[in-house]
Parts: sequence; structure tokens; C-alpha cells
Amino acid sequence: MIMIANSVVDSHSGEDESLYGALDRRNIRTVSFGEFTFDTWYGNSVYFAANKPDMLGFKHVNEKLPAKKTSAKEVSEFLKTHEYWLDTLYVCPTCFKYTDSENSLAVHSKVCSYKSKLPGKLMYRDKAYSIRKVKGARHPVYCQCMCLFAKLFLDNKSVFFGLEYFDFFVVYGDVKGQQVPMGFFSKELLSWDGNNLACILVFPPFQRRKLGHLLIAFSYELSKSEGKVSGPEHPLSPFGKIGYVTFWAKTLARELLVGELSTVKDTTLEIISKTTGFRSDDIIMALDFMGALYTKGKKEQYLDYYPLPSEEGFIKVVDDNFKLLIVKEKIREWTISKKLTYTPVINVKNLLLY
Repeated sequence: MIMIANSVVDSHSGEDESLYGALDRRNIRTVSFGEFTFDTWYGNSVYFAANKPDMLGFKHVNEKLPAKKTSAKEVSEFLKTHEYWLDTLYVCPTCFKYTDSENSLAVHSKVCSYKSKLPGKLMYRDKAYSIRKVKGARHPVYCQCMCLFAKLFLDNKSVFFGLEYFDFFVVYGDVKGQQVPMGFFSKELLSWDGNNLACILVFPPFQRRKLGHLLIAFSYELSKSEGKVSGPEHPLSPFGKIGYVTFWAKTLARELLVGELSTVKDTTLEIISKTTGFRSDDIIMALDFMGALYTKGKKEQYLDYYPLPSEEGFIKVVDDNFKLLIVKEKIREWTISKKLTYTPVINVKNLLLY
């Protein structure tokens, strides 16, 4: 019998939601995702039936097995004798449906509807990549399966099923003539903090292509089109913080050295924020990351910046009696050390924000 997951089975409803899906070890050794096979980074219990670590949850339902759960002793014995619950998870590279059978996936791949018609609405396209908006409410199985897959590579997020309250922006690229999802970010439809991004991930085979910065840049262009100054949900993961601070720093360097703010001598955080779309705290973090901040006057909030006696050659950011000095030469040195160009990540002409 050929079986493949057609929906996500919520077989762990009794677990603490804050820890949902989380494990303290990897429980699937590798993932087969189209042309690529690679190791997982973290565990995810939601793929499996409750108290049955030797069976994928959808099989337990499809086979109409008795509701009787495996005893705690049997589960404990299984975990002692098996390093992994599953050696290889086979995941469809166009819809994220999954199985433990290579043959089952091959049969599914021939008829997968997303091979010929991608989900959602096209929002961005350049020569190499495109970004599509996929509504969780309209494509629940696709988004649920994608989130399950993502949990294998995220340690600070919980698997959840309220996806009707989220939009997903999925970046696609070509793999041997087929458009394949390479990463995504999610955005809460109603964010009380006004965040433009909840979760972001570029899948392992497609990293080091600057797709993370492409998705981040797109999230800010989306906010700008809505007339909003915004940013990601905090706290950021360690990897997320590195990606964001670097992106903020590159963008600020471009604006302050060759962009709209390159000729100003006096400005405010509000002006910088409106120009970049970044929140004030994120701007301060990025300038500090580049070693470009000094203070003069009464220091009330940013206590770790060193006073500078002269203001010549610096951009003054004034706020009442407190004054920040942005050292442009430090920004230039940082840019040179990173061998960066001033080319924007996104060409706004390629945006389709209608």
C-alpha cells in the first residue's frame, strides 16, 4: 500500500504548547528533499504518532490502528536501543508532504499538483529567484507541512497549527528545470508589536546564496509599501541576529555613505528610521556593530559608547541633551573590511506589491 501524508496529524494535543514538537536531540537522521539529502539539525516529535516513536503519525491514522498507546516502558526501551526514530524522511520538494518510503514519494512526485502550479501569489521576481505570498488559511496543508519541515532546522520555534493567522512568503529558485521552495518567512496577520516577520529560514541546501538577506529586504519593502516602520519579532535567534544585524549594517552603510543621507551633517533617529524602514533600536544596534557610535553630552540610555571631543566630520544625531555621533570613517572601514558593495539586495522594479 502506498501511503504519504496528506495532512498534518495533531497527535500530541496534550503536550505543553510552549514546547510543542521540541526535543532535546535529533530524532530523524537525514532528510531527502528532491535532489538533496542532508542531516537534520534538531528533533521534531510531531511527525510521529503519540507515544509511538517508531511510526509516522499519518500512518497511524491511515491504517486505522487501535487508539491504545504504547506503554511508557515500551517507549523508553525503544529510545534506549535506537539512536534515531527514523533514518530518512522523504519530503516532496514542491509541497512538503512526507513519508518514510522512497517509492511512495516517487509515485506522489509524478502527480504532485504544485509541480505545475505553484501556490499563492507572485510578489517578486528577478532573474534567479521569485517570492510568492502563500496564505496559511488558503493553503493549510502546504503551510503546515512546511512548518513541520522547518522545525528540523530551528531550535527556538515551536510547531503550531494556527496558521490561518499567518501569511508565508516563500522564495523559489530553479533546480534542474523545476521551481523549488528554498526558504521562507512568516508574517502574523495581526501583530500587536507591528512586526513584519515572525520566523525565517533558508533550507540547508540553499544557504550561502544570500537568500536570507533577500527575504529580509523583501519584508522591509512590504512594510514600506504599507507606510510602516517595522522589524522582526524579538528575541532573535543567534543565527537570526547575525543575519539581521549584518543586513541592517549594510543598508545603513549604503544610505549614510552613498545614499539619501550621505550629505547630511545633522539628523535624527526618526529621519534615519523613515529612510531605511528600520526601528530606532535596530539602527543603534547596527551602528554599534560597525563600531561607528560615539556620544557627547549627558548619557542616559547608551552607556557603553565612548565620548568624542570633536564633532568635525561626523553625523550628529541629536535628541534633547543627548547626542550621538556617527563616525562615517568607521562605517567606511567596516565596509571595506567586509568587501561589500553598495548595491541594494532588492531591485524595487522587480516588486509586484499589488
